[in-house]
Formats: sequence, structure tokens, C-alpha cells
Amino acid sequence: MVLEIESSLGAMTGARYIESLKDGREVWLDGEKVPDVTLHPALTGMVHELARIYDLQHSDRFRDEMTFVSPETGNRCSLSWLLPRSAGDLKRQRRNSEIWNEESWGQLGRSPDILAPHIIGLYAIRDGLAEVRNPHCDFGENITNYHRYCMENDLFLTHALGDPQVDRSQQPQNENPGEGEAEVALHVVEETAEGVIVHGAKQLATAAPISNETYVSLSATFMRRSDLRFILAFSIPTATPGLKVLCREPVSQWYGSYGHPLGALYDEQDAMLFFDHVLVPWDRIFMLYDSGPLLQRLGAEANFRGWGNLCRIHHRMKLMTAVATLIAESIGVIEYREVAAKLGEMATYAEMWRHAMDGVEHGAYLADNGLMSLGAISGMNIYFTQVSARMVELLREISGSGMVMQPSEADLSNPEFRPYLDRYMPGKGVGVEYKSRLFRLAHDLAASSFGMRQEIYEYWHGGDPNRNRINLLRTFDQKDITARIKDLVSRPLRS
Repeated sequence: MVLEIESSLGAMTGARYIESLKDGREVWLDGEKVPDVTLHPALTGMVHELARIYDLQHSDRFRDEMTFVSPETGNRCSLSWLLPRSAGDLKRQRRNSEIWNEESWGQLGRSPDILAPHIIGLYAIRDGLAEVRNPHCDFGENITNYHRYCMENDLFLTHALGDPQVDRSQQPQNENPGEGEAEVALHVVEETAEGVIVHGAKQLATAAPISNETYVSLSATFMRRSDLRFILAFSIPTATPGLKVLCREPVSQWYGSYGHPLGALYDEQDAMLFFDHVLVPWDRIFMLYDSGPLLQRLGAEANFRGWGNLCRIHHRMKLMTAVATLIAESIGVIEYREVAAKLGEMATYAEMWRHAMDGVEHGAYLADNGLMSLGAISGMNIYFTQVSARMVELLREISGSGMVMQPSEADLSNPEFRPYLDRYMPGKGVGVEYKSRLFRLAHDLAASSFGMRQEIYEYWHGGDPNRNRINLLRTFDQKDITARIKDLVSRPLRS
């Protein structure tokens, strides 16, 4: 497969995105094969919301803030894919990520803006990838061509990094099956003239049912393998023969007329991927049998590379703080000292994250590979893992039992029953409609199936938090202060 760009189409449009999903991909949900992911009720909300945001790239208001002109083809391309070579480029990419997250309320952990920086990160180490020799291809050239192909066609990528959660007592994990057991981790079973045949499974691919392609690699946890057949990285279209996508239970379903303003639109859908002897063409492979270059460049911070996740988290923090504030106002408790302090705590987290983002931008530098890199983000993925759960807890405490008991839209529109709602369920200076819908929004953030999925996602998105803490400790520079402490305690202390 040759990645041609002569017929490339530039920045994605909504209609083109929807049409691109009608490619015969094999998606399974609740025991049934989904014939068209653009029509399934568990997926349509997300599909059409992404289509709406894609169209903003072509609007007069956002065109210059979300796209740039490709010097090679003259196409308008998404700024997500821009190779940043100046501080100005990084600022433009930050604004693009802010728009994506403002429009989606910070709810998309796998928006099209998320994986582009990861591919750019691979492009940045193309020389190191090229040093791993293979008679069939040049891995550095492959990633260079693949980045250009994605940029010129504005492809929506997801990734799958983890092994199946089968028997993680094994070390290395999932490589050595017992007698009569199959090898479950994804691995190479054969090399052919066209590419490698891979077999096994991967988790957890967020948005895989509705993405154009899947980038497959190894997370930091699984990067060091004893069996070289398990070391590989590649990207293939979702409709590749033999690739089967299994969806989890949807959290986007409406129950009667109980509105779910976030879950209805932003259920990204997470998936297990099963590779049944799938052919991966040679020009789609970026790493094979040698993880050295990726280990040097990609680690626990891989999922937080680029502005996409940083902006998403900031907007999610602001949303939770604002909803909690409006709820406190709607039930007349915002002046209570305890409640105001909790809201202040939430605002503190949002402000700290903004300062951290500014620090990351201030620390940006021009790397040896000619690309601008954001400053160090050590600890930010760990910080949000802890803070996100705390903010959800605070939102629940401020909302109280009102998060559980609210009327449905059908209740509100029933003329026989409405007088009881107007009398017993309004708020302070607000009617029952406003109050109930506001509390439903809080419920979606902190109590619904959607909200619980989001919180689990946030906990694991940056990788194993304990592993990340240990890695941070091992790289945290304390030499100067520990030397001073040792000097201090080497002499008698003053009484």
C-alpha cells in the first residue's frame, strides 16, 4: 500500500467524515455486528458531534484558527498535524486544541486532535527509527510518509497500547501461555513479501469504532518484551480485513426522557481489538523486533504529549467548577462558608492547571530534530489523576441529594403533574426546568454511567499512576538539596 497524497483532500469536513466510516469495518456491539456505525443509536451522537466540529474548520470564524496551508499541496490542513518549528506554531496549535475542547466541553479523551501529536512525536525520532535496519522497508521513511498522509487527509486516529487483561502475573506479561493456551498478546506470526501477519488482541482503543485508523504499539508497561515477535508498532485502517472491534456497553443511551446532555453526544465508545491473522503492509510499520528508539523517546507521558489533553483537562476542570457554582446558586448555598470553600478548592485546581500549561509553553524549546517541543510535563498526568476524582467528589457534595432526584422532561411537560413540580422543586430564583436540567448536567458529570466511565478513563489515561509516581521519583533531581542536608547533619546541630 503506497501512501499517496496527490489526491489528498485536506482538512476533514463533516460529510466526508461520516462517509469515511461507511467502509465495511467489522464492529460488534452487544452480540451483533453493526452494519453501519453512522446509524447505530449508540454511536450516532458522537459521529454527528464530530462532524459538526470538523465543519468548523471550514467556517469563516474558525478557519484560520484551526487550519494552515500545506506548502506541498496548497491544501488547508488541520493545525493538529502541523510540524511546529517556532513558538508561534505552538501557540496556534494550542488555540486549535482549545477550540476542539471548548466545543466538546472537555469530554473527549480521544478527539481527532489527540493522536496527531503522538504521530508527530514518532516523526521527531524518525532518524532513530531508521537506524533499526529491515530488508523490506525504512521505518523512518515510513513514519515520515505516514505523517504527511494523515496531515493531507486529516485522518482521525485512535491507538491501542495495552495487552489483554488475562494473566498479568506473568513476567513478561501474556507472552508465555500455559499448555494448551493461546498466545493472546498481539504478535507477528509470519513475514510475507507484502508485510507481516499479526495475530492477537489489544486494549483499550477509545473511539476505534468511529475512527479512520488505529495506531498500534506498546505502552511503557509492555515495551520490554523477551520475545521479539511481540515488539511492533504500526497503523492500519479500521476496515482492514481480519480486524474485529468489540464495543463496551454504551453509556449514551437515553432512558425515557431523562436527559443526558453530555453522555448523549460524547460517548466515545471504548473497544477491544482482535487481530485475526491481519496483514500489515511493510510501509505501515514503524517498529519491529526492536523497541530501543521508542523507549528513548516515548514513556509514561506519551498520552499527554501535545496540547490536546492539556486543554481538555483544563476545560473539564472549568466545566465542573462552573456547574458546581451554578448549582450552589440555584439552591441558595453559595454563601455558606463550607460550600464556598469547596468551590474555591475546585477553582484552585483549575487555576493551577492553567499555570502549569503556561509553564509548559514557557519551557518550550527547539529540539535537535528541528521541531519545537513543549516543556517538561513531569507530574501533570499524575496530578490530574488525583485531582479529577477530588473534583467529582466535591461536585457530588455540593449538589447533595438533588443529583439523584430530578424530574424528567416528560414530567416537566405533563400539565396534570407540573403544578407539583413548580411548587416543590424549583430553586432560589430559578424555575424547576432550569434547576432540573442543571442538576441533570451535574449528574452526567459525577453520577451517571457516562460520568463514571469518564472518571475511570481519567485515572488510567496517563498510564499506571503508581508506576508514573515511581518513574517521576527516579528522575526527580534532588542532588543539590540532599547534599546540603547531608552536610547539615554531618555536624553537631545547634541546641
